[in-house]
Amino acid sequence: MGASAKSAQFATDEVTQLLKDLQEATRATPFGGPQSYVPPKGGEIAEANYHHFIFGQRGSGKSSLLRHLQETISSENRAAVWIDQEIFANLSYPDVLVSAVHELIKGAREALMARIPEAPKKSLLKRLVRSKDPVTPIEKLAQDLSDAANQLELLKFAPLDRKVQWTVNDEVGNTVGVGAGVKMKIVSLDAKTEANAKLSVSSSEVVEGSKEQYLERALTNFRDLISATARETGGGFVFVDDLYQLRRDVQPLVLGYLHRLVKDTGVWLKIGSIRYSTITFKPGDPPRGMQIGHDAHEVPLDRGLRHFKATQDFLEQILSKISAKSHVDIKRLFTEEARKRLVLAAGGVARDYLRLASGSITEARNRGVSEKTGSDRVIVEDVNKAAGLISPSKFDDLRKDEPAEAQVLEKLVRQITEFCRARKSAYFLVATDELELSEQINKLQHLRFTHLLVESETVPDKGSQRFNVWLLDVAELSAQRATNGMDFLKWEKRENRRNRKLIFTIPVDNETTGTDVSAGEPEGGSDAAPTQLSLDE
Repeated sequence: MGASAKSAQFATDEVTQLLKDLQEATRATPFGGPQSYVPPKGGEIAEANYHHFIFGQRGSGKSSLLRHLQETISSENRAAVWIDQEIFANLSYPDVLVSAVHELIKGAREALMARIPEAPKKSLLKRLVRSKDPVTPIEKLAQDLSDAANQLELLKFAPLDRKVQWTVNDEVGNTVGVGAGVKMKIVSLDAKTEANAKLSVSSSEVVEGSKEQYLERALTNFRDLISATARETGGGFVFVDDLYQLRRDVQPLVLGYLHRLVKDTGVWLKIGSIRYSTITFKPGDPPRGMQIGHDAHEVPLDRGLRHFKATQDFLEQILSKISAKSHVDIKRLFTEEARKRLVLAAGGVARDYLRLASGSITEARNRGVSEKTGSDRVIVEDVNKAAGLISPSKFDDLRKDEPAEAQVLEKLVRQITEFCRARKSAYFLVATDELELSEQINKLQHLRFTHLLVESETVPDKGSQRFNVWLLDVAELSAQRATNGMDFLKWEKRENRRNRKLIFTIPVDNETTGTDVSAGEPEGGSDAAPTQLSLDE
């Protein structure tokens, strides 16, 4: 195999370097942004001074867009605060909110300190300790932010069942009501008796309550600090990444408080999440959360496969940018069919696309070069094998993101897989008036098991009934070794995707997959009108 191995496009040192670069490119990092960043279509809207939800599937580029914005805002010396909700996902409410506000206040202080010259910054602490030494307003603001951050850290680590006592006083220690210009200082986390706390702080009003009550009382104070910081920094953005990692009942509570906290301060929220795993608003008295279209706009990053050529161009831009560093030409490395299959197998999702590109190169190296034409390059079979290997991780994500419905959705994936295997078609149709099934298929789309190809299609002899055309994830077909002879791309011609045999429904016994009647016989048996694939509808 020596001579043929040397001629293999996938066996060069340059491709070895590409594999390393692909490993590093699948995650956006806080250090300089993603190296392979390509602006997604419509992503520029998120640069506006407005609150935004950036919605997309896992790996669709939400964090990459947010990191790009963070780098842009930081380069303009504006405040850029990052809150990663995945870190706080296991915390109960209100600790998850305390942690988010703590990160915001800390980030505001860091942005402010960047405006202070280095020499005064070093002497700031000493000058604040020596109360007779004068400090500038910006230095005093930095200290107030530090005090607030310290109080929030103390609150964060207090057990949930503890009462909290705090004092309320003005700048000279006079007892006042809660409002602008006052300081709140936690004096007890045990709160055994209010009298005990008053012994040590008798000159201030002592208030007792829960963590959530403390946050509500302190809201005005925090807003004052954020507003003052925004005036010094020219405003800024607060990036809330992976909101969907929080419990859904908690999401609107966190969003509502953060929205009230930054409202009219010159600071804007940029929130990354998965649409079907996110509850942004909870009506009630009072309502909680943020309303899309009113409090915030949305930026969708779910490119999908509906515009296949545009999606392929976008993903290949990313791959080409990465491969250029190692001087690899992806059009020489991958066959044309393999490049198309990569897009299909990834469902248009950038991170899956890069993982599959790497995996398919590895599969090609494992098989080596044979007598088969094109075997010196990465071929479709390599992509299929790589796709099959990522199937278990997708089921792990499903169980994590949809724990309450995991069993139902996993069963549905198996049913669709069997349906597609029986018809040798990777695509299938679902009637839009089957609301429950359509909702479940939508969830599978956001979990990357199904991919929408065409909306509102018609089928002969079905009158005005409308159908969506879906592609089953290639990973599932590969894991079941069902890709041989499977039709993946003929849906691009309308007459091929309007076949009644491809209509998927959940049968009455809910055990086996089926179409509207049988494996393709039209309703009414053999005397009914035959299936004709016309183009006039």
